[in-house]
Amino acid sequence: MIRDIIEIDEDLCDGCGDCVRSCPEGAIQLVDGKARLVADDYCDGLGACVGECPQGAISVERRESEPYDERMVMETIAAQGEEMIILHLRHLKEHGADEWLQEALSYLEEKGHPLPQGWEEADSESACLTLHPPSPASETQWPIQLHLVPARAPYLNGRELLLAANCAGFVRSGVKDLYGDAATLVTACPKLDRDVPLYAQKIADMVDGGGATGVTVVTMEVPCCKGLVRLVQQARDLSGSEFPATHIVLTRQGDVKSMERI
Repeated sequence: MIRDIIEIDEDLCDGCGDCVRSCPEGAIQLVDGKARLVADDYCDGLGACVGECPQGAISVERRESEPYDERMVMETIAAQGEEMIILHLRHLKEHGADEWLQEALSYLEEKGHPLPQGWEEADSESACLTLHPPSPASETQWPIQLHLVPARAPYLNGRELLLAANCAGFVRSGVKDLYGDAATLVTACPKLDRDVPLYAQKIADMVDGGGATGVTVVTMEVPCCKGLVRLVQQARDLSGSEFPATHIVLTRQGDVKSMERI
């Protein structure tokens, strides 16, 4: 069947193993020092591992593949204990994989496994946040997609770079209103964009050459969004300055869940 499934660029992979730890389904293993997809039917294609790869070596592609087998995956996960069960159930829930989630819950019921307490709860506490009030835009900005925005675009100079995950703008109306005119909004997706390996250097150039005063990254509360935070951290290493960086996490309902300095 044709479906979404991960692709690993072995030339970019440094064998760190972060993707292996982020894949409770067991679809990825280290082989000869490189991460490899060892079982198509264990990979759900939701891309939790994408945001965990510091080298940008993992992407999601659509190709011919064996179908994903949720029941077989649950057999593996259930044997690893309650913590892994919770991790997997949350993974399915956060990505809206309702059919597979129901299949996983049915498997637990059939096998007599008690449903883990609190598996639907968020695994981090919310933090208080005071937001800047909305203000009308004083300068036209276009484009906004990171791979299209020039590193020396005039609307970057003297403003915060508000780097938002693509999904954020659809769950929260007015993402740019988080900072108003003090910020330039740029969007990206670490899971689907093809230019992700180039993004860290581009963000660094936006600060060093474009005059951006710092970076605020806005992500959803899903694992694949973590890649944006890693890109900002890499950009800081590449930059000639220790620019300030902040991470805002939105819930799937568009509320601000947390805010912290990176």
